[in-house]
Amino acid sequence: MRKTTGKGADRRALIAGGAALVAGSLAARDVAANTQDIAVFTELSPESKLVKPGFNTRVFTDTDFRRGNAIQCDFATGAVTLQPGLYHLSGMSMVAYFMPEPPEMTTIRAPASAGYCRLRTYVPNEVIPAGMRGIENSDPRVICVGSSSTANLTPSVIEGYFEARETTQIILEHQSGSKPEQIYLRVYVENSKWHAFARLAIRKL
Repeated sequence: MRKTTGKGADRRALIAGGAALVAGSLAARDVAANTQDIAVFTELSPESKLVKPGFNTRVFTDTDFRRGNAIQCDFATGAVTLQPGLYHLSGMSMVAYFMPEPPEMTTIRAPASAGYCRLRTYVPNEVIPAGMRGIENSDPRVICVGSSSTANLTPSVIEGYFEARETTQIILEHQSGSKPEQIYLRVYVENSKWHAFARLAIRKL
């Protein structure tokens, strides 16, 4: 067996050391990725709830998934608290006509009430002027506006990014016009709460 000494051995030791350093860095990156803060909140229907004129706050009832502590939801108000950082947000919100109908049926109307959801920052006890334009969509507090939808169980879909420079609360809102009639944010029927009317998924980048 030939034994290698001198510069050749030193070079191989250096290469091996470099490979170990790279492997350690990749492992650290994978660990960091696996501890990424993620949360998914859903508004189910433990009871029926009418839509009010203007924007209605979606009040989540369940946590579908949560990892880490940077994202917290207050199930009493619907406010989601984000720790400082950059976030990717996606979700949906919908409403329905309800009178009520026969079992396993829903009302479809044409023309139908139109609307959409939006995400905005929230301050507890803030005073918002009444009406649809209490906070304009162009206001800096509005993070993003969802796609157009109708009350025929057509969801409004959102996707966007938000950078929280400090601990910040956000809410998901839905409007279905200034004079909604027989339109519901939640519908409890057939003794089942399993009617998901809103969902918000958040990932800290």
